[in-house]
Amino acid sequence: MEGNIFINSAFTNAINLYIENKQSENNPAFSSFPVMVIRTLIYIYGELDIINPFRTNNENRMGGFDSNITKFGFPKKSLQKFKECFFKYNDAKTFPNPYFLKIEKFLIDMFFYRKKALGATEEQINTFKNYIYLTTNQNQIMIQEYPKYTQNLQELDQYFICKTFESNHNFNFLPYKQNTLLPEAYTALGYSLDMISQLDESTLNQLNDKILNFFKIDPQASDKMDRLKEAIAYHQRYGHNITTGNGYVDMLLLLSIIATVMMTLFAITVRVLG
Repeated sequence: MEGNIFINSAFTNAINLYIENKQSENNPAFSSFPVMVIRTLIYIYGELDIINPFRTNNENRMGGFDSNITKFGFPKKSLQKFKECFFKYNDAKTFPNPYFLKIEKFLIDMFFYRKKALGATEEQINTFKNYIYLTTNQNQIMIQEYPKYTQNLQELDQYFICKTFESNHNFNFLPYKQNTLLPEAYTALGYSLDMISQLDESTLNQLNDKILNFFKIDPQASDKMDRLKEAIAYHQRYGHNITTGNGYVDMLLLLSIIATVMMTLFAITVRVLG
């Protein structure tokens, strides 16, 4: 590898520092931020997955650095951003360093992707904490170094706590849309929230208008959400009773509304699935 650049100069220099100082762990260089990044990667993926690609200068070929880092599910786009941040943090002339916490968060993400894929014991989680710049870290060299980059390690603490909470619960995050109605408005008509999340804004707006019309609410009304909430509560308790005073007309009116809504849902379903 001598004379070659692996990924970028930041990775090359950091890995060389790691190799030079791994036999003398008390050397301050071994706990410097660049080396800690490499040590964290090695803890997550194993030394072979990091050092072998370095020695063979294999960044993105089969069995290289990229495939090793993404093998537990860490996204390729995030990996590219991680590489860029590690390269840029040295050149940042401002305080706080805008890349320090970003790099640390990427490393935390990598660990939790590994945890999701393979599981992790409490001991492994606690050991991992010693590699990142949490306020609980007792490494004196790291404690002395982080003020060069940031004064707000609480942000990293909170990020780690959030990722831990997410990993311990079976969350299914769906894309957020600003023009959604109350969830009960869709489920009341038999439409799943998962399918709603797949609709584009224009199609969702069309469906919203149909639902509001079904509940006899003007889509342009400023208080439509309050009225929809009341209508759903009534619908859940009593059912949606529509009456004109004439039983035959009532039946035709109800069938007409149901047919309109069902045709709309069918058309949207075909659009989503097709």
